[in-house]
Amino acid sequence: MINLLDRMGVQQTVVVPRSGLKDPSWDLRGNQIKVLEIPRNDYCFGYLGLIRQDVFFHEVPELDQTWDLIHIQAINFAPLAYVSSNGTIPILYSVYSFLRQELGDSNEPELQAQFKIQEELLMRSQCIHLVSKSEMSYLAKRFPEYLFKTEVLSLGISMPSERWHPGNTIELLYVGRLLNYKGIEDLIKAVSFVRKRGRNVRLNIVGKGAESYEDNLKRLVRTAKLDNSVKFHGWKSPSEVRKWMAGASCLVVPSHREAFGLVALEGMIMGTPVIASNAGGLLEIASNNCALTFEAGNFLKLSHAIVTLHDNPYLQMALSQNGRQKALKHDWNHLGSSYMMLLERTKSVREYSVR
Repeated sequence: MINLLDRMGVQQTVVVPRSGLKDPSWDLRGNQIKVLEIPRNDYCFGYLGLIRQDVFFHEVPELDQTWDLIHIQAINFAPLAYVSSNGTIPILYSVYSFLRQELGDSNEPELQAQFKIQEELLMRSQCIHLVSKSEMSYLAKRFPEYLFKTEVLSLGISMPSERWHPGNTIELLYVGRLLNYKGIEDLIKAVSFVRKRGRNVRLNIVGKGAESYEDNLKRLVRTAKLDNSVKFHGWKSPSEVRKWMAGASCLVVPSHREAFGLVALEGMIMGTPVIASNAGGLLEIASNNCALTFEAGNFLKLSHAIVTLHDNPYLQMALSQNGRQKALKHDWNHLGSSYMMLLERTKSVREYSVR
């Protein structure tokens, strides 16, 4: 989105944390993008990973200026947004997941603190941007008082050069964080079930998670005697991920909860067939004419979907073509005008309040 807005003439200053940095660093990109990289360390970020706004303005005083609007995408930057706004500059909050829904409504103190930070940000923002109708349904039930300032606008995707080119073996692919609600255990169980019924499928898992959970997944693989059929490849760069997606027989997104489903979209735009659960925003992306869907959390239904796709090359080609056509509608170039309108509406909140 940043590059798209740059091409549309929007001046942007983007603040991003980076590991391994010692001092803040400026970088100029595109036509009018100023990127400020700040060290991801205890000096710049404090409790719960919240940015220390006092340290920040001391280190980077040039950011203490009047902006047209402030766009925030992570709760870590909430203190900076509030100070920069000073109650007069409108804040646009893009919510990529509701933490209380994503992480479970746990009583663990640090999680409760994060939930409260996000919910305060929802209250103090002049405009809330959600990425799916599913997320809007959650907000309507949990925070109906914010419906008046909320809009749904899909995430976009850039056009990759890679296209689907599967090999001769049946290679399933999972891409993403290794978290318990991502359905990876269901996928491993499904692979075991399918192999016992004579389909020689393999599974590649690309992504990282907590060491303890990754160990649990590997233990499940060993118990199911899938050591030669399920491989963990760790974190990969975006370019490497695209190569994995292009070479896979099928991309599987088995999440129990999902706000949007960007990974599914990234596979579909290459023409890679997708099997996805019907969780949340995923179903809005991966409908039945462009992906095979199954009941979230049901590994037997997932097994059936894998067998159906494995045994039907014509279905593979149909999903490849239909999925790509669906994904093309989410190209950033198609969404540019909608995002500009969202920014203008948020900016107008300030103009209205001044009058």
